[in-house]
Amino acid sequence: MAIVEIKKISILALQEDKDKIMRLLQEMGCTELIDIKEKIPEKEWEEVFEGEAKVKERDTLERDLDELSFALNFLSTYDKTKKPMFADKPVFKEEEIASLAKDETVWEVVNKCRMLDGALNEIRSEEMKLHNTISALEPWENLQIPIEDIGASKKVVLLTGVLPSKGFEELIDGMKMAVPACSVEVVSKDRETVNVLIVYHKDVESSVMEILKNNGWSKIDLPKLVGTPKEAIQNAEQKLVQLDQRRKEVEETATSLIEYKEKLELVFDYYTVLKARKDAYMAAGKTKQSFYMEAWIPEPNLDKCLKVLNDKVEGISITVADPEDEEDVPVVLKNPRLVEPYEMITELYSLPDPRKDIDPNIFMAPFFFIFFGMMVSDAGYGILLALASFLAIKKIKPKGMAKKLLELLLLGGISTLIWGAIFGGWFGGLIPLPPIWINPIEDPMSLLVFSFILGLIQIYTGLILKAYINIKDGDLLSALFDQGFWLVLLTGCIMFALPGTAQAAKIVAIVGAVGLILTQGRTQKNPIQKLLSGVMSLYDITGYLSDVLSYSRVLALGLATGVIGTVINTMAELVGVNIIGYIAMVLILVIGHVFNIAINALGAYVHSSRLQYVEFFSKFYEGGGRAFNPFRINTRYINLENGEEI
Repeated sequence: MAIVEIKKISILALQEDKDKIMRLLQEMGCTELIDIKEKIPEKEWEEVFEGEAKVKERDTLERDLDELSFALNFLSTYDKTKKPMFADKPVFKEEEIASLAKDETVWEVVNKCRMLDGALNEIRSEEMKLHNTISALEPWENLQIPIEDIGASKKVVLLTGVLPSKGFEELIDGMKMAVPACSVEVVSKDRETVNVLIVYHKDVESSVMEILKNNGWSKIDLPKLVGTPKEAIQNAEQKLVQLDQRRKEVEETATSLIEYKEKLELVFDYYTVLKARKDAYMAAGKTKQSFYMEAWIPEPNLDKCLKVLNDKVEGISITVADPEDEEDVPVVLKNPRLVEPYEMITELYSLPDPRKDIDPNIFMAPFFFIFFGMMVSDAGYGILLALASFLAIKKIKPKGMAKKLLELLLLGGISTLIWGAIFGGWFGGLIPLPPIWINPIEDPMSLLVFSFILGLIQIYTGLILKAYINIKDGDLLSALFDQGFWLVLLTGCIMFALPGTAQAAKIVAIVGAVGLILTQGRTQKNPIQKLLSGVMSLYDITGYLSDVLSYSRVLALGLATGVIGTVINTMAELVGVNIIGYIAMVLILVIGHVFNIAINALGAYVHSSRLQYVEFFSKFYEGGGRAFNPFRINTRYINLENGEEI
């Protein structure tokens, strides 16, 4: 239930042991490497860090990974093999796939994929050009003149273009009278425009062009092809058929390469591991005979890591030190098993700063658990949500954030089951069981008051935690003045709502208010500013009131779940009058309740998170920490057998 202590280890060893040490550290996966370039002047980098040859090796690995990734994505398009959704990754030893990476067949397949992709891109480009050609020529399909004849000869000009439909007949009649040596042929037309071929003698070109420009003329340049537009369209369509056949041949070739996909996956993961190792080399310093590196390590892993390195590497020197004040130390959280899933809520907000924060998860988890269940508030939904999450965890075997999310939903389902039974919610009333305590639909005010009480408890918890942080930092005055007096004032305000405590409430509230007035301006030098700052601080009471009112969303979402569930049941009941109706009724019940579970579980997650971020964390938590990023084996398609995993 705390932020794990982080230590810094410094390793000095012989160059010949470098690969062995890096491999051991990667297999253990318990250290985050520190790039020591920041500590050494740039002019000394050439002497201290890996040379150009090593950098080129790393860059070559990166290019090879890009090519492998491309080939795998390319082949996935044609891989119709159905893989089990929850299949475990196969396990290999690194030595088993190291030789495979040297197999020329793998790289021949990669090159073929690149070549086939280029061929497909070329086909797509040609098809696009042909489709554009057909689109451009379709309005001119009835033109009987070869396209190559359109243009200007010594004496005659042939033009293709578009004129507006409106006033077209009058325009043509006018042209015949004004320019007898001009002919206009209508090729096609639509509602707005007319596609025309205009033929005229060069001697009258200026007259023709003047009339056309004054009447909305737009010249159309047809594609430079041979034959009539109809013949050109037919040729383009024949080429499209040929291209389609060519594409099928390319795709058949691509499909035949799928048998090599598994090999490519193995090599991809192997190169990913090697690339991470090469990156680690870049972070270490060296001399002719030795090398030096630094790393962060969680204190619980320290002894095991030191034992493995000392046992496996002769002559290695390892020193352990605490982080210095100015160093950027990563954050590792260690919480009880039931609290771990709620770490993702904090991670999505911001990790704690190890120098000034406490881990909020142990305090936040109970509130999130309660609010999630109250917001969904249907025991039937809770059973389904918990069961679905449990099966997903068992089958998928997720890791990291996905694992935490599914476990959080599992706990949310359990909470929903508990609160659903308390409120009497079973699939929106489909199963008529009485509530253990209250029915929110019949008595919403009781639930609203209960929500406010829970909200006040959480706000008090936040203030007390901030006071604890101040006391831990040696700032007793801030704990008393900034949190203590607010707790007194808020307690006095709450007491006004209790019967028979008005006089005591007044005294308590006055003590809190006076304390705030006298202390909240203590950083001001001017006495008047001190007093004004103290008085103005009382305005923050509206913020606390707003925070408490925010917990009304617990009631709102709880009511929404029950009301929507009831509506779904009513709709299903209305159609269940015959055999077809019964089928429809089952569909409505299944689809409706699944939708209601999904939408309300999402709403409960979002709004419960919001209560933690805005109403709770704002009282004591700053964040700003950086996640621990371990140097470890990280594969996509397979699992590598680790000899020294911690």
